[in-house]
Amino acid sequence: MNPDIKKSIAVSATIFILLVAYYGSYLPMRKSMAYIEAMQSSNKVKTVNDFESVFSVPLDYPSPIGQEELVRSMSNTINGSLQGVSDPKAIDELINYSEKYFAPIIARGKGMSFGQDVYILGMMNEIAFLKTKEPKYLQAAEKYFKMEQTLGPKRPQGLYGLFDIYRIEGNTNEFKKIADQILSQWPNDARIIDMINQTLKVSSTTKINNQ
Repeated sequence: MNPDIKKSIAVSATIFILLVAYYGSYLPMRKSMAYIEAMQSSNKVKTVNDFESVFSVPLDYPSPIGQEELVRSMSNTINGSLQGVSDPKAIDELINYSEKYFAPIIARGKGMSFGQDVYILGMMNEIAFLKTKEPKYLQAAEKYFKMEQTLGPKRPQGLYGLFDIYRIEGNTNEFKKIADQILSQWPNDARIIDMINQTLKVSSTTKINNQ
């Protein structure tokens, strides 16, 4: 083989290896390290702006690998924090912040943990509704739980999520459908059986009082 061709092949192979190392190893590593630093700084966060400033650094760091995992982790952090947030405006800002980073992931509509992504968004909006009573959060939670159920009709996440939503809405017909499916899969779930009986009892009492 011509020495110049050999040299060209060697140079091309070296460049390829360096690119793979840079995009496949270095950038993901730097992104992960930046996220670890953000988590370590989270105890200093006092406001929503502080939270966004800290976590936007790793989330905006360019890397072809790792974004979905970090967005999921960040959103789980928000879910864990929402119970302690009383300001409706702050809750809205946190929800919007999480959904902004989830938007391209949801638009893609696939991934190894896509169902978990959808479920996290459903839970986040359900918690936001319970804290604020804003209907938009309940509607969003229902949308995400329905999406999760479509992805896996027998998965517990979507079923139990919709069970809560229809119970909160007072949607007796859909509640019964979901309850029947849950009991067909987990007939010994005593907690759910008790909640079903309580919900249907309240529904029956409401109907009688309205007659």
